[in-house]
Amino acid sequence: MAEPPGEDVLVLPPMPLATGQLLEPEGDGPPVRITKLEFVISTEDGDELRIPLVHRHGAWWAP
Repeated sequence: MAEPPGEDVLVLPPMPLATGQLLEPEGDGPPVRITKLEFVISTEDGDELRIPLVHRHGAWWAP
């Protein structure tokens, strides 16, 4: 049986991380539709992990 992750391991909650479908641009102009949203994690060794969020029920969720 696998051990559960330790306290310091990143876990994304089972709840929406963002809501909405439009983004207001800086300055003037109409809002633009969001087509992709990612959670970006940078580590101390310089690597980056990008986790695309999923749009469901009007909100953006972890996969």
